Amino acid sequence: MANNIYIAKQPILKKDGDVFAYELLYRDSEDTSNIKNRKQATVSVLSSVINKFGIDNLLSNHKAFVKADEEFIMHSIVNTIPKEYFIFSLQFDEKVSPKAVKKVKKLYEDGYTFAINDVILDKNVMDNYKDIMEYISYVKVDIDTPADNYSLLNDLDIEVISTKVENSEKEKTALQRDVDYLQGYFFCKPAVKKQEKFDAEVENVIRLCNRIMQDCSVDDLVDEFERSPVVSMQLLKFINSGLFHFRQKLSSIKQVLTLVGKTKLTQWLMLMIYSTPRGEGVSNEVLFERVKSRTYIMNEIAKIIDRSIVSNAYFVGVISLMDALFSISKRSLMQQLNVDKEIKDAILKKDGILGDIYSFVLALESFNTETIDNFIEKYNISKEALEQITLNASKDLGNIE
Repeated sequence: MANNIYIAKQPILKKDGDVFAYELLYRDSEDTSNIKNRKQATVSVLSSVINKFGIDNLLSNHKAFVKADEEFIMHSIVNTIPKEYFIFSLQFDEKVSPKAVKKVKKLYEDGYTFAINDVILDKNVMDNYKDIMEYISYVKVDIDTPADNYSLLNDLDIEVISTKVENSEKEKTALQRDVDYLQGYFFCKPAVKKQEKFDAEVENVIRLCNRIMQDCSVDDLVDEFERSPVVSMQLLKFINSGLFHFRQKLSSIKQVLTLVGKTKLTQWLMLMIYSTPRGEGVSNEVLFERVKSRTYIMNEIAKIIDRSIVSNAYFVGVISLMDALFSISKRSLMQQLNVDKEIKDAILKKDGILGDIYSFVLALESFNTETIDNFIEKYNISKEALEQITLNASKDLGNIE
């Protein structure tokens, strides 16, 4: 396991004390936020929320303000950010450039929401942002802004967030100015969230598995493998291990992927994670044997119940032990894997057919006869078939079809 990832969030409150939204802040550790590049800090925050922590887990159905400078706004990556969850809090050091005005206008028309980030409100600020004020929904105004300056917003349909409210006196001042929302240490300091991060090789494998599960094209899959030369080399080693016998000579990754097939490829990728040493505290050999047995049983049971879910059942079986491998919770694992809801519900809630099969294999491992009997009765599985499956559970990856 590599370094942790960090993010800080601070609530923005309504005047009655309820949470209106959160501000998400970059952190490079639990205590520091050494920002060397604003754009990269913003990208890091957004990537962490979307791909690591999970939007629902971190925001709890609220929106989030994230700082955005001109370089970030002008970058094409901005169009990949889900507008339903994030508000771009603009921090331009000088007058907004014509090209930035054009980009903000286009994003606004596409449904994105904008704020002005944490300013001492004055005429210079208004002049800097005047060309995009019609696209601004919120202004974050420093509590030390003179009272008279709030009149600069009188003719605009903009809501005011009072920031740096750090004591009861400043809260009283903010309320006297009839602002819409409040933010500051007086209510809550930014809470730093920490989450484990997979090392680069594991992230590559997981990304490849996700792409396969999303039923991407072979050409897209080739592109992914070509970005991961270490994994590609291990794939070539795998197909030359004696498990496959191809009539033709292999000349490209595309040819290999086509001949191996997506199901076998997914199985190999996921099992590769278990068979690679991860350091102290993890018995990879034990986990590797458990996952082979578990996935084989889930595969065979799925074939009896519904052959269309065989690949999904296998996937559930493999990732059901990854929390033990990486010493993180299953919920954190689901966020990092970014798997389909059906898979997630099977693992976390044991819902649906996949959840039933997962519960059944757990019952087999713990000798829970009541759950076993209920399952085979529900799905009309003969005890003879079940006995044969459990006897064959030690078959290796090369024999799973």
